Amino acid sequence: MKDIYRHLSRCLRTKVRAKGKIKEIALQLHAIDKGFKLGFLWDVGCLAMDEVRQLLDTLKEANLVRHTLVVVQLGPESGGDFGVCDIHRFAGQQSRSVVIDVSAALPTPTLADQSVVAIFDELTARMQTQLSIAGGQESLQKSTRTVRWQLDETVCRTTVYGLFIGYPVVYWYDTKTTQENCLSQVPLVVFQAGLRPQGQESFTPFISFSVPAKLLNQPAVKIALRWWEEFTNETNLQRVTFSKVFTNVIM
Repeated sequence: MKDIYRHLSRCLRTKVRAKGKIKEIALQLHAIDKGFKLGFLWDVGCLAMDEVRQLLDTLKEANLVRHTLVVVQLGPESGGDFGVCDIHRFAGQQSRSVVIDVSAALPTPTLADQSVVAIFDELTARMQTQLSIAGGQESLQKSTRTVRWQLDETVCRTTVYGLFIGYPVVYWYDTKTTQENCLSQVPLVVFQAGLRPQGQESFTPFISFSVPAKLLNQPAVKIALRWWEEFTNETNLQRVTFSKVFTNVIM
């Protein structure tokens, strides 16, 4: 990770002034490269999608990250949301995230209806197919590839973000009526994971998601969290869990 940070510091010194932002980018790219998380939603550093592609090119040339890292455009807007993932890891994932419905009309969060789950299963499968095709053409590419995840305008982006990052539990809400949700004042259990600190370093998580406390005993949720805990144990990541109640939850 330190080699990636030093490389990014040289490449980004005129674009990203804050060292903390560069360290965050380095940590996230290291996590993707090592398979600690599925995807990284690029929301730091004020870099455009083409600039990130060029940055990945330089990292690949220096053999600091895998050549299978790609940029993923989330939706039709070329200047909109995008992220980075590994072609093979995303395309080869077998597990499916548990979807929790937090629509504003509900009194409390609940497991999403199967019809909602089916929509996102199909979206994920479609993206996996696109990445599998891209992976097959990888040897023909001289620069970092951009793959577009086809998304309808009405799809809940919060759910897509969680699926892209690879959270075991993701939130969904009905965007046709409102952008609000029912998580206000709901006791949540927050799960975080990151590299084990060395020396005087502080713990900096690169994975952080929450689950409503009342749903922790749901069988599907228990299975998803058990898988995630086993994964963090196998990869020697440090895990932190704590409870939190938010006055207002913005997605």
